[in-house]
Amino acid sequence: MTTLITSDNNNNNDGDEDNQSTTPNARPRRRRKFSLLLSPISLPPSSSSHLDENNSKGCWKTSVMFLNTIKSAVVFGIIVVVLLVVLPLWLSFYDYGGERRGGIGKIAKSELERKFDSKASDVVESDSGDDQAGVEVEGSGRPFEYIGDIDPTKPLPWPKKEADWWALHELLAKRVAESDSLPPISISNNEPRDKNNDNLYFPQLIFYGDSITEGWNGTSFGNIPGEHRMWSPNEPALIRQIFDKHFGQSSVWGRKAARPPLVLGISGSKTYDFIWRIENGEFPVSRIFDAKDDGSATAAESETETAANQYLERIFIILMGTNNLGGGMLPEPTIRGMDAVGRTILQKLRDRNASQPAAILFSELLPRRDDFRARKMCPPRCKNEKTLEPFSSFMPAIEKVNRALPGVLDGWRRDYPESKIVLLSSKEVENGIDDSKSHDMKTIFCGREMFAMERQEEFDLHMPDHLHPNAKGYDLWARCIKRGLEAIMDGNVQLLS
Repeated sequence: MTTLITSDNNNNNDGDEDNQSTTPNARPRRRRKFSLLLSPISLPPSSSSHLDENNSKGCWKTSVMFLNTIKSAVVFGIIVVVLLVVLPLWLSFYDYGGERRGGIGKIAKSELERKFDSKASDVVESDSGDDQAGVEVEGSGRPFEYIGDIDPTKPLPWPKKEADWWALHELLAKRVAESDSLPPISISNNEPRDKNNDNLYFPQLIFYGDSITEGWNGTSFGNIPGEHRMWSPNEPALIRQIFDKHFGQSSVWGRKAARPPLVLGISGSKTYDFIWRIENGEFPVSRIFDAKDDGSATAAESETETAANQYLERIFIILMGTNNLGGGMLPEPTIRGMDAVGRTILQKLRDRNASQPAAILFSELLPRRDDFRARKMCPPRCKNEKTLEPFSSFMPAIEKVNRALPGVLDGWRRDYPESKIVLLSSKEVENGIDDSKSHDMKTIFCGREMFAMERQEEFDLHMPDHLHPNAKGYDLWARCIKRGLEAIMDGNVQLLS
């Protein structure tokens, strides 16, 4: 057996290593905790003279392997903790779609999709009912919830937990009640109404719809929309100014309007919750014009009452249905829901006063290019349910709905012949007017004024989030609405210069 003979020089090896670190040619020792943690562990050979050399080496090797195994387990544990604890905490600084909360990094998404998905005060787009699944709130970043099996014609409100929706509904119902409380305008059969309408009152304008309609107020659920709307900070104020310019009390229309306009839009509205809204306080019922009480005979009173009934009191401007599609509803039931919206309003007007003329300016669905929402519907609403291939765009569904609307409105005209009903279309016709129907204006072709734009850059300029107009968009859209108002008024008013 060969034994290890140690000398004094060997016993002083540790001291020599320390001394080497101070020599000019020695490399400085780097003390990095994480490097030490990952580096393999090694032990210097023992200087004991009582151990066999081979046995000593085997013992050292076993010790090193054991320590390296322990260290590997520690490193693996740290990695697991990072993945299961630290990473989720880091992600919790973000909202679902990537809107920043804590300001540490950025989720890899397109800027448009990140802003769309961010959780903000806007939403509607909603839950569909206390016992029904909801749908993605329009532009709010709420997760998609399928509504395709809900009856689009049956009144159904949002669940009580949606406090913002209920609060805004109650506010709008209060505004309707305040408008209804205004005294009627007394008129007589002898009051002149010349060709220039110098003594003619214009009807009150009622704007019905979803977030796009509510946008006329510069709000979403009564609040300033979040950044997903991609509006500038002064956009809400600009949009309100644009509305006042076109339809407010200082506008050409407003100066002669019988009453101030009402904007009755709630973000995320779909056909069924809208029908519930107008059956629960958001429908004006008061008379605007009344016969003048001048003590005349009964026959004369009957004539003045007839004169009052000849006045068109209100024009209902309606944009509704895009949120049905956004919740995964197919075009056919969406069309039925839109049909129910118009018929509900016309029937309520007939029930109130069958001899009173009614007027509806009904809009086609506006183009939308928020394609990522179409993809998020799958599942369950997929282009191919077997392969789970998602839809790539809402536009095919929108075009199918819009193609059906002329027939829908013809049905209204047939069943409610006392009414004036005009369709606003995004199709393009020269000068925005279908000359072949100029004697009976059924459709106003607005084209670009309803965002039918081929160039993506131009579309982005007016609908930066690909769903809601900005101030430029509302200013453009107002021209289309004015064309429709001119048609309902039989061309007796000039609103566009």
